[in-house]
Amino acid sequence: MARKIILSAGHGGADPGASGNSYIERDLAIELRDMVVAELQKEGIVPLTDSNSNALAQTLAWLRGKFTKRDILVDIHWNASANVEAKGSEVIVPDNVSKFEQGLAESLLKVFTSVGFKDRGIRPEKLTARRSLAWMKADAETVLIEVCFITNLTDMKLYQANKQGIARRIAGVLKSKSNE
Repeated sequence: MARKIILSAGHGGADPGASGNSYIERDLAIELRDMVVAELQKEGIVPLTDSNSNALAQTLAWLRGKFTKRDILVDIHWNASANVEAKGSEVIVPDNVSKFEQGLAESLLKVFTSVGFKDRGIRPEKLTARRSLAWMKADAETVLIEVCFITNLTDMKLYQANKQGIARRIAGVLKSKSNE
């Protein structure tokens, strides 16, 4: 039986997330989530998605009862830094990462590094700036993607030039992993 896929845009409604280079994280995350959804639907997979108007607390409340331990939860974000030279992609996993989550994170990170993003690695939540992430508390196979740095113009140009292919490859990873 295939695993359910749940995709979150990470920010929504009054929560814009980070901004930089004339971009707003919320808008980018919603756009990428929706592109991944469209690619999955082409394959006959209908993932659950959060509402564009939900902030994190609302999304977490909405998630209750919608997944099992086997299901895949993916949260999409962009990084930001006062250092405009900071660049690259990373995937955040729970501190008690499962073998499945590690493999999923590795496959997702390759989506970004294969188009030229710097590999910032796979990080446990305790090594993030916040040290503890509410998204990681779900009892499911959970990852958080930091696509690239919204504050780095080179990263954003690379993302914009490759976003459709990125969405297609993320969908391919999720389709493959949902059948494991």
